[in-house]
Amino acid sequence: MSQLSIKNKFISTVRAYPLASFFILAYLGSWIGWSPWWLSQTGVGLLPYELPHSAVAGVNQLGLIAGPLVAVFVVTRIASGRKGVKQLQKSFTQWRAHPLAYILAFAAIPLAICAAYFLFGGVGISSDISPAIITTLLVTFVTYLAGGPLQEEGGWRGFALHRLQQRYHPLVAAVILGVVHCLWHIPLFFTSEWDTARSGVSQLWAYLVLVVSMSVVMSWLVNKARGSVFLAILAHNSVNWSLFVVATLSGVAVANNWPAALGLTVLAIVAIVATRGRLAFERSNK
Repeated sequence: MSQLSIKNKFISTVRAYPLASFFILAYLGSWIGWSPWWLSQTGVGLLPYELPHSAVAGVNQLGLIAGPLVAVFVVTRIASGRKGVKQLQKSFTQWRAHPLAYILAFAAIPLAICAAYFLFGGVGISSDISPAIITTLLVTFVTYLAGGPLQEEGGWRGFALHRLQQRYHPLVAAVILGVVHCLWHIPLFFTSEWDTARSGVSQLWAYLVLVVSMSVVMSWLVNKARGSVFLAILAHNSVNWSLFVVATLSGVAVANNWPAALGLTVLAIVAIVATRGRLAFERSNK
């Protein structure tokens, strides 16, 4: 088969199955991009070296960029043309949104997660909340944007969510996307450096509940924000940042996913009840 026929076959397949194509390319791009890490001696041990700690961040970025970020622009360009790409790019800076979206992103999500840890997670506030601590927390919120939310959300919530909701009930779409998003992280579970609790099967189930609940909440938020990737990035970042807040204020590394899963599950139930399961979805949301 010639290169031209392979290219044409690829293009026709993407146009016929854009959602499946995005998921496959996102998985392949990230899993291959992360392979120097998760296949090394600090991962599953198939490669004969230990990835230097100084190289972990760079390899992580490679997987994040080569996965959902590249995949969403490739698939959008093929399936929707330049107009689709421009619309996607615009959603990254679409800051005008319903106030509820900002309340969820900046208040409800971090409060739910932090409250769950301090009330039910067996940790307490051991650090004085000094100006230095506050500065650290604020700076970290900004730096955490590059740790996944910025690279991922154009794909998960900017592309996949809309197409899933066109095909399935909004709640079903949110659960499907949550499972897909969770399983995308699989290679990272084999690494020793990834900063997510995963000691034992219970923590793996907790992580699944966490990500699926997060998907339900973020579907509500993004639908209220008319498909804004900008708000999706902020909300995703709040989830990650909240775990850092807990670790900073308690002085103990987060080793249990269940409190975060609990906090997000409560928010997910609120979203379901408040919207009667529709998660604020309207056919004109995008």
